Amino acid sequence: MRRRPVHLILDTSAIQAFTRASIDVGEIISEVNDESAAFGLPVLCLVEANRTAADQERLEILLRHEAATVLDVRASNWRELAAMSAGIDSLAAASAALATVDLRCFILTSEPQLYVRSGMIDRIIALPGADQ
Repeated sequence: MRRRPVHLILDTSAIQAFTRASIDVGEIISEVNDESAAFGLPVLCLVEANRTAADQERLEILLRHEAATVLDVRASNWRELAAMSAGIDSLAAASAALATVDLRCFILTSEPQLYVRSGMIDRIIALPGADQ
């Protein structure tokens, strides 16, 4: 089985939006799936989203989606994660940003302001209604 390329990272806010039945998140991940690509779920974002998920069953649906890929934090990348977290006030958001940079893809978020100092403004897809 061929591994799908990751085209999009969902940060904590996007995962939480999915658990609230966000049509916007659903449409975007459907487009990724239609391209035979994957969307990444950074494990730290999953942990953070799990604490406040509106609907645990929808979180499970997201995890089981055929285009979903859970992304671990590699121990060898700890320095890069530390550097990224210096510009982003959330370790989970920093892990999502690092995955976006490493995989040369886009990040879906309802909190684009978190990533302003990360130098990746051109890789952000802000959910409608997000604070710019």
